[in-house]
Amino acid sequence: MELRTNLKDGLLKQNMVFMSGLLIAPVIACTTTLDKSLAVSFVFSFVSLLTILLCRAIPRTIVYTIRVTLYTVAAAVFYIPAIILAESLFGREVINAAGIYLPILITNSLILSKTETRFFLERAGRMTADVVVFIIGFDISCTVTGILRELLASGKIGGAEIPVLFTVPAMETTFGGFLFVGIGAGLFRAIYNYRKAHAGAGEKQDSLAEYAEDMGEFLVGRHSKHEKEKIRIYKATAKKTKNVNELLDMEFLSNRDVLEAFEAIIAEGQEMTGQDGTGSAEAAEGSEAPEDNASDTETEVSGEDGNVS
Repeated sequence: MELRTNLKDGLLKQNMVFMSGLLIAPVIACTTTLDKSLAVSFVFSFVSLLTILLCRAIPRTIVYTIRVTLYTVAAAVFYIPAIILAESLFGREVINAAGIYLPILITNSLILSKTETRFFLERAGRMTADVVVFIIGFDISCTVTGILRELLASGKIGGAEIPVLFTVPAMETTFGGFLFVGIGAGLFRAIYNYRKAHAGAGEKQDSLAEYAEDMGEFLVGRHSKHEKEKIRIYKATAKKTKNVNELLDMEFLSNRDVLEAFEAIIAEGQEMTGQDGTGSAEAAEGSEAPEDNASDTETEVSGEDGNVS
């Protein structure tokens, strides 16, 4: 089946800076003013978007290590025009002040990680929209950080004087950047948890950690001896197939492990409950019937290339 993704993930749930904790080095070190934050955002957006769109054409049959190397080479090529345009837009002084933190955007996790676990599993049109949202999420985080740090540190925004009650010069330092990003991450998570709690009010949902533990039982071969427990895990798996990308983003399991676990759980669950979801008398006793028909949640897993089809 096609990987189902929420196009809003890049703005809040998987925000590159405040939620995922990725690419925080350029934000902490460089975004001390509005001009610097805009320069970082421009280079990141230019390089990431063009690299991901181009690298989608690289065959998935090529070895993963070589594919990632090609992604990096493509990003390095696009970095050259990006930095030339950035100098003309923001000035050489701003670019020089950013130092090494602009070149390291070539190896950002959006290109080297998200492409494999998310973007290249989507259709081209949806992938483009998804990538743009992730880039916008980073750009907003980066720009807001630059504006507020410049305001707090010097009482200015883009060099223009803004009346403030007090200033905190430490916001220009690396320590100030760590502090600001930490506070921002806390606020982002509070907002996300608040929205999640209210959106799912009255609905009991299995946590990702609990479900990962169930998947682990199948991965290491320690299947439950009780059919009631097996059916419970199967039902949870059937529900989770609607949001596979959330599982593929788990860092402690490889894509192949996750997909093989899906295959094992779905196959065994269908054997116990039957394709029509009726199940045997022994399995049905003391347990609930699956809430979704197996036909609605059946997944096909390709063990050869590690993709969900």
